[in-house]
Amino acid sequence: RKRRPAAALAAPFAAQATLYTFNATLSGGNENPAVVSSGSGIASLQYDDKGTAGNLLDDTFTVAVAGFNLSSEITGYHIHAAATTTQNAPVRVNFENSALFTADIFGAANNNIIIGGLVAVNDPLLAPGIVDGMIPVTNPTATNPGYPSMSFLSALQSHLAYVNLHTVNNPGGEIRGQLFQVVAIPEPETYALML
Repeated sequence: RKRRPAAALAAPFAAQATLYTFNATLSGGNENPAVVSSGSGIASLQYDDKGTAGNLLDDTFTVAVAGFNLSSEITGYHIHAAATTTQNAPVRVNFENSALFTADIFGAANNNIIIGGLVAVNDPLLAPGIVDGMIPVTNPTATNPGYPSMSFLSALQSHLAYVNLHTVNNPGGEIRGQLFQVVAIPEPETYALML
């Protein structure tokens, strides 16, 4: 009978990253107050915790947004938090601050697709409203009553973050959509470990 080395049995399992996916459907009716617009859109955000749930500083995410039939040119595209669907909140992620994000018009005028590269949650240029991975207490001048300080991931998982596309005709926002979690997807190595 063979004995396994105790060290091998005691070796800790390496933490595996989890990818969280959030999607949103954007419309003028989702704005607060609602906007009459034939525009529509979709957004997807994939959040990677790097397998270090206790360390927010290494977390990253990618974003893709598409807007169709907007009334005019896009002037801004952001993620706002923390707010329910009937509240407004400050900008937490400012896409247009970085060359990582490109906004291209395709087909008919005012159809846009916005693709973003890998973003560090703690990037002060892109995420000026997120410090050390945390969303601070909401600015009291915002129209929502405010929330306790929370991580960006917690805001996403609590459905308190939304994507907003601003246009020349609607500077406060033309189409908006709350980000909802689709499913947490462990990396393939996690499935192998479980087996």
